[in-house]
Amino acid sequence: MWNSEREGRARLRPSLASGVVTLGLLAVCFAQRDRPAAQLAPPATDRLQVLLTTSELLVGQNRLAFGLLKDGKLLADARVAVRVYAIEGEDARLVAETPVRYHRLETIEGGKRIHIHPDGARHVHGDATDVQGIYVAQVVFPRAGTWGLEVLAQWGNAVESARLSVSAVAASPTPMVGTPVPRSRNRIASDVRELQQIDSSDPPDPRLHQTRIADAIAQGKPQVIVFATPKYCASRVCGPVVDVVRTLIPVYGDRVVFIHEEIWESGSLQKFSPTVEEWNLRSEPWIFVVDGQGIVRARFEGLTTRRELEAALRLVLRGTPG
Repeated sequence: MWNSEREGRARLRPSLASGVVTLGLLAVCFAQRDRPAAQLAPPATDRLQVLLTTSELLVGQNRLAFGLLKDGKLLADARVAVRVYAIEGEDARLVAETPVRYHRLETIEGGKRIHIHPDGARHVHGDATDVQGIYVAQVVFPRAGTWGLEVLAQWGNAVESARLSVSAVAASPTPMVGTPVPRSRNRIASDVRELQQIDSSDPPDPRLHQTRIADAIAQGKPQVIVFATPKYCASRVCGPVVDVVRTLIPVYGDRVVFIHEEIWESGSLQKFSPTVEEWNLRSEPWIFVVDGQGIVRARFEGLTTRRELEAALRLVLRGTPG
């Protein structure tokens, strides 16, 4: 499937026949630990770089999402696979190779971001963007600890690979799938003089600030809860997640409560909002799909597409009476 002419790939080829790679070859690449959720300014290099938007990886199956940076530009629609290595003493053993899907963002058209206004109008932002979509793989880590990842990418006649290490943990402080969410009393539109106090979007969307999380659970209503700070998100692959959530409201707004919670308290950039603290978030953005009993059924860290989010929401609605 993959050509092996480039240096990084060719160097691995002999050892992969037996499924074991000496750590001497991977020491530099696997020395990195706990990379940020979305790397804003990676070191300058002409090599392929992986920009992770996933910082929390758990034992079991994970949504691993990332961008690929080459020569200062994000790659779109490359043919990609992820290899997982178990690090055992001085060796790294290949345990899995997983295909990767490239999901295009529905809020990007012609290389420009489309902002969805509260009335449904679509406004094209003037600045061009190379954030066209996100690469997503379903990766399994059988145990907690440090794992090696190799990302292989092919576009046109070019083939390159990049390696990094990640840590998988047994449990997350952030609400996990299958667990109840905090019964938060998040601030809503009626609590503030101006909606800008709780929504840094331009313009803010009142539809996302009508219901408290605790009240939606009491009403038995499924929820889509997005934690994000549109105005202050600085990462290159942070993405317009609030706009992605907005695209679902016309179709599902009569059956689902949609909630946006800012990361910072009143835009201070110094203090997290009480709800963010209550949910133990350590990165942003996050989107949670919650059923009518207040149980997390899906969660997405970082850049997320409508296709992924809608698939999870439909599963929740299938189990919701009425």
